[in-house]
This record gives sequence, structure tokens and C-alpha cells, in this order.
Amino acid sequence: MLKSKGYFITGTDTNVGKTVVTACLLSFYRKYGIDTGVMKPVETGVDQECSSEANSDAKFLLSISGNKDSLREVCPIRLKPAAAPLHASRITGQDLDISLILESFHKLQLKHDQMLVEGVGGLLVPLTADYLVSDLIKDMGLPLIIVSRVSLGTINHTLLTIKAAKETGLEVEGIILNNSENRVLNEIEQEQASLIQELSGIPVLGECPYIDSVSTEKFNDSFAERIAHWKISVSIL
Repeated sequence: MLKSKGYFITGTDTNVGKTVVTACLLSFYRKYGIDTGVMKPVETGVDQECSSEANSDAKFLLSISGNKDSLREVCPIRLKPAAAPLHASRITGQDLDISLILESFHKLQLKHDQMLVEGVGGLLVPLTADYLVSDLIKDMGLPLIIVSRVSLGTINHTLLTIKAAKETGLEVEGIILNNSENRVLNEIEQEQASLIQELSGIPVLGECPYIDSVSTEKFNDSFAERIAHWKISVSIL
């Protein structure tokens, strides 16, 4: 399978900052005039009737992108229980249709020069009983960007994610560390990036600064300047 243009954004765990990093990348590419589609294939913990940018990653990212794609294309599967997709779908009795996800992905591919796809949880999160997030990434043909914390424990979590990716035949483009707390990093935390690179052979592409009161307005051209040093390609893959 040929590699698709763009990246799949995964995390070492839930709530690690995948949405924030995806928003960073959207602002980065917008600054360079690269038409980038966005997708959140499955979203859980969201009420379809009263969701907003504040509690829906899909709506939040679609707003930042400025794209005119429909929410249904960007996020084909939305489930109310805050649980792994397999569990959430069993609670609601709603089928999780993988073909629908891939159909939406291919439609968005045709509209945009490249895609950013934010995953749900980590690589081994089950979408169905026999289909994991890692399987979806393989079917999309996208290389991975792994989002990791900077706090203690991130080396183990990051190396485990890289190991799982390699064992399932996924290509890892690099790692982005996310600062989710407004504090000065201690000496141990400051060494995390170099140790991860040394032990894994995978580059750390950048570190996301702490963002107070995350909102769509924060991810503007001025913010893109703050992350202009990230080692992200600005040419179409």
C-alpha cells in the first residue's frame, strides 16, 4: 500500500494531548498555506444532540481547520458513553462501521492536499472485537506521530507505543511531547526527549508549550510562529 499524504496522530494514553497537538499541526500547516483536511474517525463521551467545540474534539479541530467539510465526514462515529469505542458501542447498541470511516477518509483525501487524523486513545484501543486503532492506521496508510507526556513514566509509555507500532508494521515519523501543566520542568523531565531518541531511534519532532485555556482562537498564525522550529515537513509528502 502506498503511503497516504499526512499523519495519523496517536498517543501513549488517553488525555495525553492528541487534540492539542493536532490543532498545533493544523495551525502550522495553515501558516504555510498547505490545504490540510482533518478527521477524528471515532469520538466517545459526546452527546450528539448538544455537543460543542468545548467538548467535541471533532468540532474543535474542524473549526481550527477552517474547512467546509461536514461534521459527519470528519467524525463518522460519535458515541455518548465515555469509554473505549468497542465498549461504548456495546452500551448503546450502535454498530461501529469501519467501512463508513474509511469511506469518509477517502472522500476527505480527494478534497485536500494532505490529512491529519486524530486517533482515539492509543494504538491497541479496540474499535470492534477484532479491529484495533492500529488496524485502522494500516488501512489508511498513514505514518504515525506519537504524542507523549513530559512527566515521569513517559519513557516507558512511549517505548511501549513504538514497540507496538513496529510489531504491527506501522511507520513512526516521530514523537511530540506535550506540556499539559503550567510549570517549569525539572531536570529529569528536561532529559526525557534526548533519552527517548537515544533508546528508540525515533526523533522527537517538537515539544508543545503549555496552553492556558485551550480555545480555537489560540491556534493562530502567532502561535504557529512559536512552533515554527518543529521538525515537521512543510512540503506535501
